[in-house]
This record gives sequence, C-alpha cells and structure tokens, in this order.
Amino acid sequence: MGIVGGISEIVTAVRLRKVINHEWLMVVAGIISVLFGVLLILQPAVGALAMIWWIGGFAIVFGILLVALAFRLRHWRDAFASAAVGAV
Repeated sequence: MGIVGGISEIVTAVRLRKVINHEWLMVVAGIISVLFGVLLILQPAVGALAMIWWIGGFAIVFGILLVALAFRLRHWRDAFASAAVGAV
C-alpha cells in the first residue's frame, strides 16, 4: 500500500505542478510513503510494538504534510472562486 500509494502521489504532484503551488508537499508525502513501504519489505521480522511505532510515526508525518497541502489548496480554491465570480 505504501509503495503504490506513494508512487501515485508523486505522479499526481508532477501532473499538477502547473496547476497548484507547493506541490513539493505531495512529492515529499509520496517519497515518505515509498520509503515506509520499502522499510516494511526489508524488515519483515519487526516486532508488533516496533511496527506500531513505525506506523504511528508515519501517520503523524504524513498527516502534517497533508494538512499543509490542504491549506495551500484552500488558498488556491479561494483564488479560483473569486476569479470565477469576477468572470460572471
């Protein structure tokens, strides 16, 4: 899941680079997802408690990046809405 999802996020960020600002946040989130997936493949014998810590740390970092991206997209939405109202 982490590898496929991370690659999808990176591809999406590259495709949206001309449409949105600060797409690097999505790229960083994708890279972290891929690294997390690779880490889980390389260390399959990790104990249950260590796995919980890795998943928790991943969720916190990933959540912070997505919240930052959401604020950037909200600003973009507001700018787009005001431009659409002015065009009517």
